[in-house]
Amino acid sequence: MSPSEPAVLAYWTEHREQLRQSENQRAALTNYVLVVTAGLSGFVAQQKFAVTVLPVCVLIIALGLYGALSAAKYHERANYHLTQARALTRTLSSMGALGPESELDDARQSHIGNVPRLYKVRLHAMWTGLHLGVALYGVGLVVLCLLNA
Repeated sequence: MSPSEPAVLAYWTEHREQLRQSENQRAALTNYVLVVTAGLSGFVAQQKFAVTVLPVCVLIIALGLYGALSAAKYHERANYHLTQARALTRTLSSMGALGPESELDDARQSHIGNVPRLYKVRLHAMWTGLHLGVALYGVGLVVLCLLNA
């Protein structure tokens, strides 16, 4: 083990932890948005979709848009840390601390081959889409309230 291996490994570990933290924060934010949306939806339904609850419906739209923007930002941060960790993985591999880089590439290609369609579905698009769906749901509530007027 060369003197620089522990430093590179520690730096790699830090980036992986930061990546995990970004994903955990995105998941927590999504849970909050969904719980608040459910509560506000119950209030709107309790008020029988009256025009007076339009501000609550607009709040649901705003929550969905905020969630979509935040999910996209968390993806950007996670992607940064993943890129850094991958670069450090190459460094560790070239130092001999890991197996040959070709083995890592083979394992990645094997994974892709096992789930070719699902691999193409981007997780960040699903999370951002979920939040945009919340915003669209808020638009639907606005329409219901206006039709109920």
